[in-house]
Amino acid sequence: MRLRSTMRSRRLGWAAAAVLLAVGGAAQASAPKPVPSALARMTPEDVAARVEVRDDPLEEHIRFSTKPVHRRGSAADGVAVNDGYVTALRSREGGEVRWRVNHELSYLGARRDLRVVHLRTAQGLEKIPPSAVRRWDDGCPEPSTSCLQHVRVEFEAPERVIREIAAAWKPGGREAWPLRFKDAYGQDVTVGLAPAEVAGLVQAVDAWRR
Repeated sequence: MRLRSTMRSRRLGWAAAAVLLAVGGAAQASAPKPVPSALARMTPEDVAARVEVRDDPLEEHIRFSTKPVHRRGSAADGVAVNDGYVTALRSREGGEVRWRVNHELSYLGARRDLRVVHLRTAQGLEKIPPSAVRRWDDGCPEPSTSCLQHVRVEFEAPERVIREIAAAWKPGGREAWPLRFKDAYGQDVTVGLAPAEVAGLVQAVDAWRR
């Protein structure tokens, strides 16, 4: 198991390094890239059909995830975006739902201090602290050393924001809903969520509720 994890980390590192070399060094925070064409062609119904559902009777929540829907691989602000997906945890008692957004990033440089996530909404700028940040590297001797770093960031989004993003879906639309990971030293990273992906997850959760 440890060998498999190590090999996966190495493959991730090589792929991320290739992406970073292709795009060059760090850049200023920018608008998110368009939604990939393959994902833009999907409808919320298509996404809902691919949403992974884990209904484990030994767990307190039923877990829904868009991770199998579309595998990402791109770059933003000098950072390789290895993957990004949304999950929902539906309580067995009462049916309350917690919505989580996950991104896995790689970059060359010293460790970044991602402290807050910015999201635009109809009610203004939403500022959300990460609920979990996991970091690892490719053998850096110190956190301040410039080498290939990896970070997985997760934050919980309010349901009204999730539904607002879902409502923004348009057939064939490639405009991503922007969110920004704010770094304490100004090395921000701007990525985007696909409204079709979010709408499909909402549809899958709502169907289960009924």
